[in-house]
Amino acid sequence: MSSYRPFIVKLYWGGKVSNIGGVISIDENTLTSSFIVRTDSMSYNELLDIVCSHVQIDRATVNVNLVLYYTFQGVPLTSNLFGDEGVNITAAEEQPDADEELEDADEEIQQEEDETEDSEVPPSDSESDDEFILPHSSEQYHTGVYQGFCNGPTEDYDEVAELRDCQLPDFDDEDYMDIWNPNANQIRVGMFFKTKEEVVCAVRQWNVACNREIIVSESRPSVWRPNATQEVKNTVTTSKHPFMSLGCNGAQQQPLFKIKDVAAHISRLIQSDISLPVKQIRAYLKDTLHVDVSYSKAWLGRRKAIENIHGSWDTNFMELPSYMRELQNRNNGTVVQWFHHPHGTSHCATFKYVFWAFKPSIDAFHLCQPVISIDGTHLKGPYRSKLLIAVSKNANNYILPVAYAIVDEETIESWSWFLKQFRDHVADDRMGPLCVLSDRHKGIIHAMTNMDDWKEPNAYHRFCLRHVRSNLMNRFKSASIKKLCWAIGSTTQKRKYISAVRELRSINEEAWQYLLNIEKQQWTLLFDSGRRRWGTLTTNISESMNNVLRDARLLPIKACIDFTFQKDVSQYVKHAEIANNCNTALPPRMWRVFNNRDRRAQDHEVFLYDHLEARYRVTSKMETNDDGGNDYTVEYFRKKCTCRKWQTERFPCSHAIAVCRHRDGLPHEIVDVRFHTSTYRQQYGGHYYPLRHKSLWSDAGWRIQGDPSKVTTLRGRRRARRIRNEMDVHYADEPRNYKCGICKELGHRRTNCPYVNH
Repeated sequence: MSSYRPFIVKLYWGGKVSNIGGVISIDENTLTSSFIVRTDSMSYNELLDIVCSHVQIDRATVNVNLVLYYTFQGVPLTSNLFGDEGVNITAAEEQPDADEELEDADEEIQQEEDETEDSEVPPSDSESDDEFILPHSSEQYHTGVYQGFCNGPTEDYDEVAELRDCQLPDFDDEDYMDIWNPNANQIRVGMFFKTKEEVVCAVRQWNVACNREIIVSESRPSVWRPNATQEVKNTVTTSKHPFMSLGCNGAQQQPLFKIKDVAAHISRLIQSDISLPVKQIRAYLKDTLHVDVSYSKAWLGRRKAIENIHGSWDTNFMELPSYMRELQNRNNGTVVQWFHHPHGTSHCATFKYVFWAFKPSIDAFHLCQPVISIDGTHLKGPYRSKLLIAVSKNANNYILPVAYAIVDEETIESWSWFLKQFRDHVADDRMGPLCVLSDRHKGIIHAMTNMDDWKEPNAYHRFCLRHVRSNLMNRFKSASIKKLCWAIGSTTQKRKYISAVRELRSINEEAWQYLLNIEKQQWTLLFDSGRRRWGTLTTNISESMNNVLRDARLLPIKACIDFTFQKDVSQYVKHAEIANNCNTALPPRMWRVFNNRDRRAQDHEVFLYDHLEARYRVTSKMETNDDGGNDYTVEYFRKKCTCRKWQTERFPCSHAIAVCRHRDGLPHEIVDVRFHTSTYRQQYGGHYYPLRHKSLWSDAGWRIQGDPSKVTTLRGRRRARRIRNEMDVHYADEPRNYKCGICKELGHRRTNCPYVNH
């Protein structure tokens, strides 16, 4: 139930319309239509959208100026409407005999009381420069459906009497109108529906709840009435002019439970979790509606719900130029670069690549360590494309997204274009040469070896150690080889490197020869010339960012870009709050790392060897397994240690911290400035600004469309989120570590858990 009082508005167009003394006069050429207005929530823009949709014109190409004609205490009055304040005048009108009319240069809208007009002239597809008039009647309409009225020529047919039979008596303003509630799933005699779609939705919900099937027997544009049929002894009783009949059917599989019905029922779930698994959608429909839907229908229903919320790919392409311009206007300094398909026209470009980077993220990156991780991932949906990303790590060692791009495919051309845009618009020469971490994709390798801006010494390319190990495991499947490969690539000490290589060669010489074919400086820390990696072994930060953006992969292009914008804003605000509340010399995460190493440093022994050059010998603690007790040389002023961790990570090892404690030094004196709290605050001292409503976006002056050759129709069962790789494979020489589901301890399963009786 609702307390507001809806009214019917009538629209005239296509002929001559006059308003003299509050009386509307039209000629025989005038066309009419009607719709429902809610005075408590209707805005000025919503009113214009409804009028334009009924007249079938594009609002963007027509300048509409509304004038309100109404009668107050028997006196005809006129008022110009410029916004929501003018529309709210109708809400303040309480007289049951009030007449109101809205007019523009091409359009008039009138609200008047007329109990004698009973028929409707269907809207025309033609557009006219004549006046449009929308009369409003304060008379309540209680047939449970929407029916238009006009005072022009009409046809006489039997539905008028039927509609009068279904009407309920009028009631005062204090009474309540029975408005259909989509969440209540109830249908009553006299219930009010705003549109035909609501009638169909209500009846379909009722049919699903009652486990009955809908059969459309007749549909007329002016009469919308659901009528029930009952099967008794092979006889069927129906009304004279049914809109749809409801037959008893006990099947659990609803054949008329369509994809759009699935989308309507799960729209709220999709808004909160766009990557809602299909099996959960099927379970939800089974629990709430007692309906079994196929996997394909649930999958397509999720896609339809996403389109209902975020629009289709075609509509997203239409809005994309204006959205990008608004993004740049509101957040000054944001970079957006386009590359169009050569087959496009001068009137409409064909999409190929787009690159974007937000100004606050660019400024934060200039204060980061000069290392970026790049990767690409598939976008799911009917349009085949890829999302490329470049990320780094901030002063608190968290992921900092820097730049994005959407391309058609991961190719040499696309990766070269992406890296060129990054170099021209994002990279800063003051950071020094950049180190690029990636997998061994041919497009990335080609760009890094052939583009002058990315060749050494301008930039350095390093491979992800996990991907190197993955390629090795595709040829030599052994858990021992897997562990030794990681030990060889991750150690910074030469004695450990030699020991691991000797053990690997004793197990499989061919595996070691395969690793020798890869340049050592590109996958090992020990031979990383210039220590360009800053201790980063893998592309896990870009892989993790792909996981953060997994919901964006289901969205069309504009919604996907907006998702990255909203995600960056939320992370930026989060880190800005952490930085402003931090009262330690180092950011929280790096401070924990420093304290952990400091605890180990307290067990080290420090011996001074040279006071002028601050050279020390540090002996680590002897462990019970005969490990430890090693000697390391620390040169405090030069920030070097023979374990090489200090030089590689630019963050002190436990040996350096032991010397710092011995000298009563301060932590920030031996830590690179890029890990200081002051740097952390500077990185997140920028500002993001929200975008305005899309009706206020400026026109970009050009249009873009998708490439038709990239539209695909997926067949068969859809691919799961995660693709299995060598990490999911169990090798024969690798022991299994079972985890109990009851006590959560390792070494046994729940079937033989010793605590099961407890």
